Amino acid sequence: MFKKKITTISFEGSEIRFLSLSGEKVTAWKTAAVAEDAMSQGLIHKPKVIGTIIQTTLKELKASRRNVISAVTGSRSVHRIMRIPSIPEKLLEETIRRKARQEFAIPIEDTDLFWQIISRGEDHITLYVLAVPKNLIDQVVVSLQEAKIKPRTMDIKPLALTRISNQGTAFIVNMEDYAMGVTVLVNYVPMLVRTIPLESGDLTGEAKTDLLSQELARTVKYYNESHKANRLPESTPVFVSGALFSAGSIESRLGEAENLVERLQSRTPFPLKPPATELVLPDKFPLLRYAVNVGLAAKNIK
Repeated sequence: MFKKKITTISFEGSEIRFLSLSGEKVTAWKTAAVAEDAMSQGLIHKPKVIGTIIQTTLKELKASRRNVISAVTGSRSVHRIMRIPSIPEKLLEETIRRKARQEFAIPIEDTDLFWQIISRGEDHITLYVLAVPKNLIDQVVVSLQEAKIKPRTMDIKPLALTRISNQGTAFIVNMEDYAMGVTVLVNYVPMLVRTIPLESGDLTGEAKTDLLSQELARTVKYYNESHKANRLPESTPVFVSGALFSAGSIESRLGEAENLVERLQSRTPFPLKPPATELVLPDKFPLLRYAVNVGLAAKNIK
């Protein structure tokens, strides 16, 4: 039986992570290093250089060029749960944009705005609204065009990571050399999303782990104080992802990655879990490093 081939591409710091699948089976993967003047903090500065790397790597992996899913960084993106009055469908977009201008701290005209209806009440609509800076998306699109690729779909990194949880209510944490992130997922809706850049290259893995545990604690406290009737219990799982937690991390000393997971567990009461996926993974596949790619694949398969 023919199995559709899929390629997922994630732009991370100064590297690009590729994952190739046949149906639900992971067949190949690679991380390509990028010079910092071409891409940094996941932001693309030289699309032609990035396009050449993509083109070369896909050829090397024998990966699909027709079914490509890519993720943009969550940096400078804004997420909100909004409530608006019940209105006719034809007025929905205008109303959302007007409310976003009032509530978002970034110019809406410089963003691509996305939304999804969570629920409808008798007199109101509850929505999840996401604003992504246009230049983030545009630079990825131009880079893919340079590689002669038209992406089938695109996603934002924090949303891709929500698909590595097999529970509707959970925390997802991600730690890379250049940034860390915390997402609060409640009933499958990302209620809070935090992406924090790590500017200092002098911080050790242990120091970054401590910062992540502090950010997780702050985020949980903020959520619980805002939802006193529905506080999240200490049994809520934390799904861990990111290269610095991966045993294959270039930045880690031998054995340090496992110790970083243990260090995080010692600093939070919540149980830690690895990414959950229904994909068929090869032995010793570095799942934490490629968690975003796995989440992108889940978007297509589901």
